[in-house]
Amino acid sequence: MRRILAIVVAAAACSPATPQRMLSPELAQTAERSSVATGDSLRWIGGPTALITRGGLCVITDPMLGPRGPNAFVLPKHPSTGEANASIARYTSPAPVTLAALGAILISHTHADHVDARAKELLPKGLPLVVAAAGADVMRAAGFQDVRPLDWGQSTTIEVPGTRLHVLAVPAHHAHDPELDRAVGRGNGYLLEWNDARGPYRVYWTGDAVLADETRSREQYGQIDLLLPHLGGVGGDGALGLRTMNAEETLALVERLSPSLVVPIHHTTFAHYREPIAALEQRAAERHESARFHFLREGESLALGH
Repeated sequence: MRRILAIVVAAAACSPATPQRMLSPELAQTAERSSVATGDSLRWIGGPTALITRGGLCVITDPMLGPRGPNAFVLPKHPSTGEANASIARYTSPAPVTLAALGAILISHTHADHVDARAKELLPKGLPLVVAAAGADVMRAAGFQDVRPLDWGQSTTIEVPGTRLHVLAVPAHHAHDPELDRAVGRGNGYLLEWNDARGPYRVYWTGDAVLADETRSREQYGQIDLLLPHLGGVGGDGALGLRTMNAEETLALVERLSPSLVVPIHHTTFAHYREPIAALEQRAAERHESARFHFLREGESLALGH
C-alpha cells in the first residue's frame, strides 16, 4: 500500500536557510511532485538518485540529474535486448536539488546510468566523493578534487560539526553469472553509519546488486535502520539474466537483514528498468511485510526517525 506524504511546493529536502543555487529551475512547474522534509530525511530524486540527510549532513547517491528525454544516456549493450550502443530514455524529470546544501557524493559505480554528464557538470567539485575504485579516474577527470576510491571492505569517514558518517564499501555483484559479473565491472554497495549525539543510524544502500551469498545477513551487518535496495529487475527479461534485484530477491534480502524500514529506489524512471514497482508492493502485502516498506514517488520525501 502506497503511503504518500503531504505534498507542498518546495525546493528540496536538503534545503538551507538561505536561497541557494538550484538544479533545473525550469522544473518549478512540476513542484507539486515535491515534498519538503526538514531535518533527518530521505528524498528520492529518481532512478538511483536519493538525498539522505542526518544530523545536518546531506549526501547524494548515484547522481543522475539530466532532463527527461528519449536519449538520457547510452549503454554499451542493452541488458534486455543485447542491442549495442543502446540509447535509454528517461521518462520523468529529476526533482530539483539544492547543490549548496550537499555535504558529500556517493557513487556505487560509474556506468552511464549511475552518474551522468549533467551531474559531472553541476555538482560542486570540492565535495568528498566516494566511488568504487575502478571509477576514481573518471571522476577525477571530471574535475572532482576529493575523490575517495573504495574497494570492498575499505572505508572512509566524512564529518561535519556534531555528525560523523562512516562509509564502508560492501560487495555488489551485478549479475548471477560470474563471467558477466566480471565483464560489467566491480561496483559497490555501501553500509552508511551516521553518528551524532543521538547515537548511530545505519543505512544499507545496495547499489546495483543481485542477491548473492556475499549479501550479508543481519548477524554480519548488524541492525539496519534503513534499507535502500535497487529494484527494476534490469535484464530479467534478457538472455543473460538479472543485473539488479527484482521483487522476489528484494524480499529475500529483507528476510535476511530484517531492516526497520525499506525504501526501494532504482525503478520507474528509466526505460531499461523492467519490473514495475507494483510487483514488490503486491508481494510484500501477500507476505504481510507492507508495514516495513515505504514506496516514494519521484520527488517525495520521508522523515527519518530514531
